[in-house]
Amino acid sequence: MKKRKKRKTKKQLQKQRRLLAAAGILLVILAVLGVSFGKDLIQRIPGQETRAIWLAYVDYKALGLYNQEEAKFRKNAETFFQAAKENSINTVYFHVRAFRDAAYKSRTFPMSRYLWSKKEDIPYDPLKIMVELAGKYDMELHAWLNPYRNRDFDKAILDPADENSTTEILVCVEEILENYDVDGIHFDDYFYQEDSKVPEEEMMRNVNQMVRAVYSKVKTYGRELQFGISPAGNIGYCHSIGVDVETWMSQEGYVDYIMPQIYWTDQHSAAWREKMFTNTLEEWMGLNEAGIPLYPGLALYRTGEKAKDDPGWHASSDNLARQVRILREKGCHGFALFSARDLFRQGAQEEIKNYQGEVMNK
Repeated sequence: MKKRKKRKTKKQLQKQRRLLAAAGILLVILAVLGVSFGKDLIQRIPGQETRAIWLAYVDYKALGLYNQEEAKFRKNAETFFQAAKENSINTVYFHVRAFRDAAYKSRTFPMSRYLWSKKEDIPYDPLKIMVELAGKYDMELHAWLNPYRNRDFDKAILDPADENSTTEILVCVEEILENYDVDGIHFDDYFYQEDSKVPEEEMMRNVNQMVRAVYSKVKTYGRELQFGISPAGNIGYCHSIGVDVETWMSQEGYVDYIMPQIYWTDQHSAAWREKMFTNTLEEWMGLNEAGIPLYPGLALYRTGEKAKDDPGWHASSDNLARQVRILREKGCHGFALFSARDLFRQGAQEEIKNYQGEVMNK
């Protein structure tokens, strides 16, 4: 394996200079005021708020990325990046593996049929273009993988207990990091099937072995590269599919950040008695013994909808704005919106307007 030396781009150098300058100023102020500070505070200073969005395989067609010639793909992808930039997004999670496929030129996996279904081979590399555009718009781009999900027409998954499954996932991770200047590797919430007969402890043990192996692999390509996971928001459901969030958030060597999908409002019940978003966020924060960065996933896709299970999405148009305010007040390190196509959805525009006002209020 060739260990890649990750070059620093112009945007990274500019960002580093800004952060170092800000850190230096803050440290001087603290020293003048006689405030004591330790290692943990110093480590947190260079960070910035992550404002991310997922670009999923189901977004390809809506964004005009499906079956396009290179010029059209690039133009439509740039339209997305422009909209993301206008909405204060600084990080994109691009879906590169949804069903043992690839949204890049792979030696091992077939091209995603959601991106390209023509008989001839795709004449360009989608991931390469997305990385280039992320650099142009001063954003991070992380490669988003579903590790175990096998086929989209049923619930088939790779067997997490099989060492060959982990080997395949590592091949995919290595292929990406070897050939593309991405900022990290990202998983979401597909692990064991919910109806699995495997005991919970065994499921967690198998998944943990894979997660640790991926974390270690990512770090061989650069300590600055990030590996994080976005589990479902319901902690009990996480356990039922082998997701050991307690271990990931209390021990080193698993993840660099956690991104629970808290896709509810605080007006969740008809009586509006249960603050579903806030209460769930506090549950996750209570598990975070290691103090790793927490970026809650927010449901942009639900904004403006009428739904009996969560009437708050229709009852008000400032749900996202209030959620951003709450997570900032509680010391979270950022958030992510699902998903990219909803930036352009008419029913989401009022929420987006209010969200943007809150984001810029930082």
